[in-house]
Amino acid sequence: GLYYIDMSHDLLVGLLLVLSAVKFSLVVLWFMHLKFDNSLFSRFFAGGFLLALTIFAVALSTLHGKLI
Repeated sequence: GLYYIDMSHDLLVGLLLVLSAVKFSLVVLWFMHLKFDNSLFSRFFAGGFLLALTIFAVALSTLHGKLI
């Protein structure tokens, strides 16, 4: 539904990236059974996910926001 709302391209891409990260997290927590396991495993997943997002943000900022 976000695609059909009239908004700037940068905001649309940012919101779609956030929504995809939330969906990824929910799928992993449900299908990898992290929801029912020890909370330590969920913390390891969240820490790794945040680290990957940080590395992506640093790499993107060194390229001045351009992927290609």
